[in-house]
Amino acid sequence: MTTIHEQAAVLALTRATHDKPWFHTARVILDSGSALRLLDGGYTGRDEDDQAHAAAVATRVRPGHLAWGRDLIAAMRAEGVDLVTVLDGTYPGNLIWAYDRPPFLWVRERFQAGDHRAVAVIGEDDISHAAAAAQALAEAGLVVVAPLRTRLDAAVHQAALAAGGRTVAVLAGGIAEPATYGEYANVAKRIAERGAIVSPFWPRSVPIGGSDAFASAVTCGLADCLYVVDGADGGPSCGHVEEALRIGTHVLASQRLHQEQPWVERAASRGGMTAVRDIDDLCEQAVNLVDMASPTNTC
Repeated sequence: MTTIHEQAAVLALTRATHDKPWFHTARVILDSGSALRLLDGGYTGRDEDDQAHAAAVATRVRPGHLAWGRDLIAAMRAEGVDLVTVLDGTYPGNLIWAYDRPPFLWVRERFQAGDHRAVAVIGEDDISHAAAAAQALAEAGLVVVAPLRTRLDAAVHQAALAAGGRTVAVLAGGIAEPATYGEYANVAKRIAERGAIVSPFWPRSVPIGGSDAFASAVTCGLADCLYVVDGADGGPSCGHVEEALRIGTHVLASQRLHQEQPWVERAASRGGMTAVRDIDDLCEQAVNLVDMASPTNTC
C-alpha cells in the first residue's frame, strides 16, 4: 500500500511541474516506482528528456512541500475524498495505460474491481438518446462513465442509476469546489451513493477554459470504449473522439451520425471506430469490446 508520504511526494512533484503537461511527471514517477526515490535523485529512465524532466521537478521541491501535500490529503479525507496516485494499486486499470494519464485523481467514494468494464457516453444535444443508451448499457452490466457539466451529462448519470447501474462522473474542476458542480450538485450526491466522482485537478480549483480537455482525457481513459451520441465539428464530442482515438480507446457511433457529420467519417477513416445500427447493437458491440479487454485492467 502506498504511504501518505509517497502520495504527498506525488503531489509535490506535480505542483513543481511548470513547463510541461502533468502526464510527463506521471510517467517519470511510474518509471521510478517511487516518488520519494525520484526526489532523492534516484531516477534512471531510458529517455534523456525524461531524465532532465525528473531532475528539474525534483530540484524544485522543498521539504515544506511534502508537509503541504500531507496536510492536503488529510484535509480531503476529512471531507470524504480519497487520493489515488499512479503509484497506488487502486489507480484505474484502463487509465494507467493512457500515455496522458494524470499523476493523481481525487475520488469521492472509491473505485471498484469491476470499473474497468466501462463505456463512456458523451454527446451535446440529444438528451433522450443519451439517456436511453446509458440505461441500456447499465442494464447490460456495464459501468457508465461521463462528464458532469451539461444537462445531457446529468441525464446519462441519472438514467444509468435508475437502471440499477454504476456510474462514474469526471469533473472539469476541483472536487471540493462548489462551482465545479453548479446546478448538478444533487446529481453528484446521487452518483456518490452508487458510483464514484473523480477529479484530476487540485481540489479547490475552479473550472476554466482549458480544463475540459484535461477532463476529456480522463473520461476517455477510464473507459474500454466510448459511445458518441451526437455532436458538431469542433465541439465537445469531437474533442472526446479525438482523444479516445489518440489513446486507443475504441469509439462507437451511430450510423446516422456517420452519415450526417463529415467529421465522424474523417475520424473513422483512421480506424478504431465502429458504426452501430441502434442501441441494441451498441450494447452488443460494447459488451464484446469490454470482454476482449485485458484482464489485467482490474480497477
